[in-house]
Amino acid sequence: MKKVAVFIDVQNIQQVFEKQGAEIRYDKLKEYLTEKYQKENGEIIKFSAFIPFKQQDENRLKLIDAISLIGYRVLSKQAKERPDGSVKANMDIEMALEIVSLSSVIDEFVIITGDSDFEPLIDFLSRKGKRVLLIGPGRGPTAIEIIRATDEFENLDEIEDVVLK
Repeated sequence: MKKVAVFIDVQNIQQVFEKQGAEIRYDKLKEYLTEKYQKENGEIIKFSAFIPFKQQDENRLKLIDAISLIGYRVLSKQAKERPDGSVKANMDIEMALEIVSLSSVIDEFVIITGDSDFEPLIDFLSRKGKRVLLIGPGRGPTAIEIIRATDEFENLDEIEDVVLK
């Protein structure tokens, strides 16, 4: 039985769908992936979600709690506010380190993002003989570089009941 791990770049996914006025059902996404891999003789041994937050953002803090109660391992950190008022709020390096640290025990990685910054990580996994499924928000918001680098791409918009518009 192949061992699978799922990693979600929540900041990237939320930004895309919040701009569209849509909501992601992380519970339905987990159900979909669990069923998919059961049919393929796989077992998902880890669901991880990476979520930066601003201390005063009640909605994001509620999202963190909700995702953890669904059964995801939540890794979060407080976003940094710069002097110019902009916010640095991604967890790409944390997600990459988590994936690399598990690369010796996982057969297939599911990476849920649209961010091209993950291309070198996907290339690394491929060189180690790992299969990578990329799930991203459509072909526009998902960088073509990471679509090309993966073994398979699924459009998050097309997974039934996951995106509510």
